[in-house]
Amino acid sequence: MGGMLGGLAACSRAEKAEDLISRLGPIDRTLGDRAPAEFSGDQNERPHRILWARDAYLATKRVEPGEEEVPLAIVGGGMSGLFSAYQFRDQKPVILEQAARFGGNAKGQSWRGLDYSIGSAYIDTPHAGSPMAQYYQELGLAEITVPRNTIDPVAVGGKVYADFWSGEADLTNRKAYERLATFLTELAREKHEPFPFIPALTEGHKRSLLKYDRENLHTCLTRVVGGKLPAQLEAAIEHYSFSTYACSATEISAAAALNFLAQEVEPIRVCSGGNARIGERLMERLLASGVPTQNFRAGAIVVRVTVEGNRGVRILYEDKEGKLRALRAKAAILACPKFVVAKLLDGIEPERVAAIRKLRYRAYVVANLLVNQRAAGKFYDLFLVGDGKVDVGNIRATQDRQNATDYVLANFAAPERLKDAKFSVLTFYRAFPYDGARAELFPPDAFARWKARFEKQIREEILPLAQVPESSIVDLRLTRWGHALPLAAQGIYSDGTVDALRKPFQGKVFFVEQDNWAYPATQTGATDVALMRAEIARALGLA
Repeated sequence: MGGMLGGLAACSRAEKAEDLISRLGPIDRTLGDRAPAEFSGDQNERPHRILWARDAYLATKRVEPGEEEVPLAIVGGGMSGLFSAYQFRDQKPVILEQAARFGGNAKGQSWRGLDYSIGSAYIDTPHAGSPMAQYYQELGLAEITVPRNTIDPVAVGGKVYADFWSGEADLTNRKAYERLATFLTELAREKHEPFPFIPALTEGHKRSLLKYDRENLHTCLTRVVGGKLPAQLEAAIEHYSFSTYACSATEISAAAALNFLAQEVEPIRVCSGGNARIGERLMERLLASGVPTQNFRAGAIVVRVTVEGNRGVRILYEDKEGKLRALRAKAAILACPKFVVAKLLDGIEPERVAAIRKLRYRAYVVANLLVNQRAAGKFYDLFLVGDGKVDVGNIRATQDRQNATDYVLANFAAPERLKDAKFSVLTFYRAFPYDGARAELFPPDAFARWKARFEKQIREEILPLAQVPESSIVDLRLTRWGHALPLAAQGIYSDGTVDALRKPFQGKVFFVEQDNWAYPATQTGATDVALMRAEIARALGLA
């Protein structure tokens, strides 16, 4: 053990914290004006080769001598893994991340000093007394997030409506919009009932969660407005569902959908670089608290996790050089998707496997348009509803016709020195609200095909809205996320799935990830590890 640890320490002793963050942090600031003509984001060849044929892989490998012993190992260096590490930073956890950089799908890039998101973009303003509110104070997130106090505009038929959600674009049906706005505001402020928070913070929140889980979002809002949704409002809700959850409003549990939609009536918090900047702050605080740089291990693919009684948890992983190493911990946190857990965990219970099989994941693509001009508008996010019509019976055709459903102005949260920059980055979100779409993102011609789709929409719809000439375009960069969004289908919170997914394994392995609750938000894992803290502390011998 000593020889291996000594080697790790020697190779990283000279690296400063800021250098490690530059090399492995969530925001890549190494790109120039032109990025390579390929997708960033998911790169699945190596993990698939190893994990989808694990036994054959292990038969060809020899475990390196010198088993390392640590108090806590965390599998997955996305936001859930980083928040887990922060909760137990005094234990100096080792964080094993298969990608080249930490952050999961909360990553960013930079152009001329302007950071922009290539994944998750914002957080809700934390609810008073919640774990997220505590993080907000401890991590100084107010220093790096900007409150967005205005309601997002909506473009319909090529015209932007600043007050769409009050019925500006549909005056004959204004009462329906008013009823919806009243419902969302009163729910967000808990005027009549507890909010259906995910994860649930109290028994009252859980009751509300289960209540709204009985119906899908479309049914819920139809009831709220007192009849059939007006066509434009239905189209806007459907496109919002595509963008936010990668599904139809007729699929998603109203409980999950309202966690986003109802909180949109309150200020949200955005960072330069999206939630990747929060990931950077977590890494900064972890390193400042004494977590060694060598404990951040990118390019490390975990192959097997085994609980060995009083000897703790044994983890086999392939390091970035391709060497198979063994690590033993008192406890482990698996902050990775559950379909990966099913590949890694020896002795996994049938009921957990059954719950994992119920989970469905959806894909999306993010496109960032770099332009040598300031784009029109001072909003954060502009929603694109096409012609204001939607066919809820044919979701795929509806989304294919629309392509990107909204775009963010990265300049909105830029640091003061870039507030008057004469260039802009526009971040587009294109979800795939149907099963099996990730297969469309990995063929050899996928990048060229999807880039052409974005270019067409940008020319025909976006440039006129942004008042940007085509000649000002510098680059268009695409990021793919093949299975980034777990689907919170109607009934998932009341059928026992979540309980089976979250249950600790043999008192030593814990699960912290957004798909614990099938709810794709940075806050999910961050809150869940705080709720599990006492159990994990006991496994570590701290309580």
